[in-house]
Order: sequence, then structure tokens, then C-alpha cells
Amino acid sequence: MSSDKAKVLYLPELTWPEVKEALPDIKVAIIPVGSTEQHGPHGTFQTDFAAAREFSLLLGQALYPNALVTTPVPVGISEHHIRFPGTLSLRASTFVDVLLDIAVSLKKHGIKRFFFVNGHGGNEPGLTIVTNRIKHEMGCPAAWSTLPWNLIGDLSKEIVQSPMTGHSCEREISIMLHLWPEGVRKEALTPGKIRKEALESAGRKLAVSEARFFDEVTENGALGDATKASAEWGKKAVETALERILPYMKEFMERPIPS
Repeated sequence: MSSDKAKVLYLPELTWPEVKEALPDIKVAIIPVGSTEQHGPHGTFQTDFAAAREFSLLLGQALYPNALVTTPVPVGISEHHIRFPGTLSLRASTFVDVLLDIAVSLKKHGIKRFFFVNGHGGNEPGLTIVTNRIKHEMGCPAAWSTLPWNLIGDLSKEIVQSPMTGHSCEREISIMLHLWPEGVRKEALTPGKIRKEALESAGRKLAVSEARFFDEVTENGALGDATKASAEWGKKAVETALERILPYMKEFMERPIPS
């Protein structure tokens, strides 16, 4: 684990007396959320939840002792990847219920602000539902972001050259090479084998979202060109995203909570 015993409150590595002692200082729970799904020939199944976990630990370290990083949620909404052997998926309703139950549990311990660090695009609609329900039903501040990706769009042009990216591509694998290199098969780095019809559809730039299985988009499960991935760029992306999110997090931790 990248925490390496640095000062970060990481729930799986704590005892209950340690959590009890830390609770008076904890202002926010950081909940890593990912998936267990295929990432082409070169990315392991833990790619999304490992990235979310490792970024969350860096964030928790920066916010110590005011943030508790919880156990990662390792399975998400991945039915579109299910034709690739090994992929696991939750129903959207199950996903929402699991995250709500985690928030309810944490609230019973006195934690009343929740920030979800997401590592998988397929989870995003569910996270919007979850955070809205936490806000409306529990009366607690709640937010989510797919990190570091949501905060580094301006940097992506430095490394992205492919017409279709976003999954096990040069950008994602660069970030993994920095955050969790054990999850990358460097000897198997391969460009995505994008299907012609998927490229043509993307080129039309219609404001339409069509449901597709992922093997209808790419033959080998990857997009972009992971052979161009760079750990150095991944480090820059992660550090930039961390720098950009911290002011928001510090403000979020002071959000008033209705009595």
C-alpha cells in the first residue's frame, strides 16, 4: 500500500480503539469506489479500485488528521464489460444501496460528510444518485469526483494522440504506472483495437448516448494506445489533481451540517 505507514487514517489498517481516538478530529470520510473489470491485455482487474484507493490515500494524507479513508468498494457498474471473462458487476440498484449503507454506517459513528473518489466511469450515474440521496435523506454534505481524471483535462493533450481514449489507454495506464505499477503488465502494453463502426459513430459527434457492450467498441478491451504511457506524466497528472482538489476539500470539510 502506498501509505507506507505515512500519516493517513486508512480504515482497513486501524483498530477500533484507534478509530475511536481519531473520531473527534475526523471531518470527512473519503470513500474510494472502483470496479473489477477487464482493462485490455495489459491492465489488471483491480485497475479502477486501485487507482481510487491510492489517490484517496494521498488525499487522506494531505488532510490528516481530518479525513478517514475507508475500505475501497472494489466492484461497480460494469455490465458493459461483462463479455470479457473475469469482469464482475453490480446492478445499479445494488451499487447505490451499498454506498448508502456505508454512509449510514459512518454516520452512526459520528461522521457526517462524505466524499467519494471514483475510479470508473460506469459508476458516475450511480454516484450522482447516491450523493443526492445522502444530501436529501440524511441531511449530510456529499460529493463525488472521478479522480484524478476529472481535474487534468488540460494536461491530457500532452500525452493523448489516439482518436478514442478513456479505458486502459495512454492516460489511464500512465496514472497506474505512477500510482500502482504492480497492476500493469508492461510486457503486454498494446494499442486498443477499436472497431471501425465505433470510430465512425464517434466521428459523427451526435449528442446521443447508445448502450453498447464494450467488445462492440474494441476487440481487445482497450482504447487509446497504452504503449505511449508514461509514469512521469502519470506523476504530473496525480500531483496536479491533488493540488487542485485540496482547496475544495478544505472548504467541504467546513460545510455546516443541519442539526
